[in-house]
Amino acid sequence: MADTPLWIRAPISLTATQRLIELKMIPCIGVHRSLACLWHAVGGVRWKSSFKAAPLLTAAPARALVDEPISIKGRFLPPHSPVTVCAQMHSDDGDLWEAFAHYNTNSDGTVNLTRDHSVGGSYLGCELMGLFWGLQLAPGSREGLRLRKKNVETPYVVLMSLMKGHVSPSERQSTELAAVTTERWYMAPGVQRKEIRQDGVVATLFLPPGPGPFPAVLDLWGRGGGLVEYRSALFASRGYASLSLAFFNHKDLPSPQSRINVGESYFKSAFHLLQDHRQVCADRIGLIGLSYGVYVTLRLATQTGVKLCQKVILFDLYQRPSRKHRQALRSRWQDCRR
Repeated sequence: MADTPLWIRAPISLTATQRLIELKMIPCIGVHRSLACLWHAVGGVRWKSSFKAAPLLTAAPARALVDEPISIKGRFLPPHSPVTVCAQMHSDDGDLWEAFAHYNTNSDGTVNLTRDHSVGGSYLGCELMGLFWGLQLAPGSREGLRLRKKNVETPYVVLMSLMKGHVSPSERQSTELAAVTTERWYMAPGVQRKEIRQDGVVATLFLPPGPGPFPAVLDLWGRGGGLVEYRSALFASRGYASLSLAFFNHKDLPSPQSRINVGESYFKSAFHLLQDHRQVCADRIGLIGLSYGVYVTLRLATQTGVKLCQKVILFDLYQRPSRKHRQALRSRWQDCRR
C-alpha cells in the first residue's frame, strides 16, 4: 500500500484537491481521471435523476411567407393532459387578433398540430394552419374590421403560446407554459417594390428577384378603394411581376374620392404599362379581380385588343358576370382556338 497514490489512499474534497493541484503536489492527470470517475459515479447519476426539462413550444420555420405552412409542436409536457395552443398578433392598425385550440397531450408528453386533433376552441379536428386562418378579433375590439396588411415591407409577428388546461386567451387565470414568436411575410427577400405615378396611372409594381422577364399579373381590387398591395407582393414572392392598381378612393386620383373618376382608358393604360415593362413577358399577362375588379377584368378581357389566348384570366367571382360579358368572353376564346 506504500506505493498507492495519495489521492486514492486518502480521499479528500474537490476543493482541497484543486488546491493541491495549484501547489503541484498531485499529478494533474491522475486528478482529472479521479474527477471524471467521481462525476460518472455520483454527480452524473444525481443530475439525470433530478433534471426535468421545461415545457417547450416550437414553430418552424420561424420566418416564412403567409402561404407557407408552419409546424407547431409542444414537448416535455405531462402525458394525457389538457393544453391550449394560442396565436395572437396585432394588425397594422394595432387591433388584436387571436385564435386558440384545445388539445390533449399524447402518452409521450407531446402535442403536434400536424397530426393531432383539436377538441375545442377556434376550430375542431386536425388543422395544421388552423391558428392562422381561424384568427378573429379579440373580445372587446372594434367591430366590423378586416385583416388587411397595409405595410407589406413589415411582417405580421405572431405570438404562439402554450397554456395549461383547456382555456381561452382572455382568461386571466390561465398559466402559460411556453411561448415562441413567428414572422409571416408577404414580401420575400429580394422582391422589389416600386411606386408608379405614370401617364395618370396610380399603382405599385412588385418584381421578383432577378432580371426576368417574368410572367405578370394586373391586380384589381374592389370599391373598398385605396391601393391594396399584399396580394401583388405575394405574387412577386412566387415569381410573378404584379401591378396593384388604384382606381378609387386614393389621394393621387382625380377628385372627388367618393366615386370612381377614371374611365376605361385608365385601365388600358395600366395594362399596357405593365405589358411594356422590360422585365415582363408581354404575352404572358394575367388579370385578377375582386368584387368590382371582376367587372373591370371582364371588360379588359373583351375590349383591350390583346388576344385572350396570350394571357391567363383569373376571377374572384363575388359578383356574377353579365350575359353580355360571358358571351363576349366565350366568343373571343373560340376565335383564339381557331
